[in-house]
Amino acid sequence: MNQKSYQCPLCNGFTTYTENCPKCHQQMVDYGPASFLLADYSPYRPIDDMKQNDGWIDNQTHKCPHEVYCPNCGFDKIDFISEQET
Repeated sequence: MNQKSYQCPLCNGFTTYTENCPKCHQQMVDYGPASFLLADYSPYRPIDDMKQNDGWIDNQTHKCPHEVYCPNCGFDKIDFISEQET
């Protein structure tokens, strides 16, 4: 039986982040998966491996947590991006 797989549209370049800051309404910047910021070599580990111990339920919900930042006012947050079934 085939197991479904999911991919983040931002991580895979299918789309770009287009949300505006809730405080100043300027374009926010995607800094990539929040799990990449956990340790020095996190960006080099397989994403599915990181999902096993990143502290979020992203593996079960198929949402990829991205660190987003507003360069205008400094607001930042984690935004959970819905992954697409492949």
